[in-house]
Amino acid sequence: MPRGRKATKSKKAVLNTKYDANNIVLDKTYGAWADLRRELSDSKSDLAERNELLEQFAACADSQRAFLILDDYFERLSLSRKDFVGPDWWARMLETTGKERLEETALLFLRAKRPLPTELMTHANFDRLAEVEEAEKDHELITHLEKWMLPAKVEHLDAPRASVRALCELKSVAEGSPVVRLEVRLTLSRPRSGERFRTLGEIKDLTTRSSHERELFSTEDWSFIEWINTTYAEADDEQECLLLNGADLLRWLAKWGKQGRMELDANRGVLSFAGHVADLHPTLENNDEDLGLLPTLHLPDGRNLSFNQARYVVGDPMLT
Repeated sequence: MPRGRKATKSKKAVLNTKYDANNIVLDKTYGAWADLRRELSDSKSDLAERNELLEQFAACADSQRAFLILDDYFERLSLSRKDFVGPDWWARMLETTGKERLEETALLFLRAKRPLPTELMTHANFDRLAEVEEAEKDHELITHLEKWMLPAKVEHLDAPRASVRALCELKSVAEGSPVVRLEVRLTLSRPRSGERFRTLGEIKDLTTRSSHERELFSTEDWSFIEWINTTYAEADDEQECLLLNGADLLRWLAKWGKQGRMELDANRGVLSFAGHVADLHPTLENNDEDLGLLPTLHLPDGRNLSFNQARYVVGDPMLT
C-alpha cells in the first residue's frame, strides 16, 4: 500500500508540472531560439482551439461561464488554477473585458514566471509588469515598516485572571463648597480573594515578583501597574489613598483619561479631559433689588453656568 500511494503522488506531481517541464527542456535545448521552437511545436489545430477559447473568455460577461472557459484553457496547456498563486487575480480579470482581459491573462503567466503560450505573446505588456512588480515591492516595504514601527501586541492565550482598577471619589473641602479634592484608591481583583483595596506599596510590589505574575493581568492593566511603580517610586508605600490635584491630576487625565481607567465612585462613569479651557467672568445680577457681582463660568461651547453649578478641583492649574 505505501508503494502505491507514493507512485500515485509522484504521478500527480509529474502531471502538475508537465507545462513547466516541457518549457524547461525547450529553454535548455534551444536557448535563445526556444520561443521560436515553442511556436513551431504547437499544431495548428491546438493553437486554433486555444485562440477560440481566449476569444470566448475575453468576450464573456458571465462570471461562471468565464470560470469554466479559463479552466478549459488551462487544461489544454496541462495547467490548473492552483498553478497560479497570487492575490485576487481572478477578481482583477472579471473587472476587465476584451483586450484588457487578455493582457491580464498574459500578465498572470509573466508574474508566475512561466513562459507565455504562443497565442498570448501579442498581448504581453512588459511595461505593466514592471509597474506591478514595483508597486508590490513598495507595498511589501511599507508593510515591513509598519510592523517594525507598530509591532503587534502580545495577546493572552487565556483570559486575564487578575485585574487592577483606579476608583476616584470627589470630596468637598467643606460642606456645601463647590471646591473638591480628588481621591484615588487602587483595587486588586483575584479569583480566590475577590476585589480588595490595596496600598500603593502592594501594587508596586507586583512588578518585583516572578514573570508568572505578569501573565495573570491584561496588557493594559500591566502597563498601568508599571506606570504606578515608575511614577510613585519615591512615594510612601503605606498610602491607601492618592490625592490628585493640579499638575498630578492633569498628568493622570492625559495618560489614562481616554482609556477609561479613572472610574468615578458609585458607577457615575469615568473621568476624562477634553483639553478645553473655561473662563470665569463677573456678572452683575439684581437680587431682591440689590445689585450683586457674581462669577459666571463660560464654557467653550458657548454655555454659561453659575459658579455653584460646577465642581472645582483644588490645585494649580485648577480643573473643573
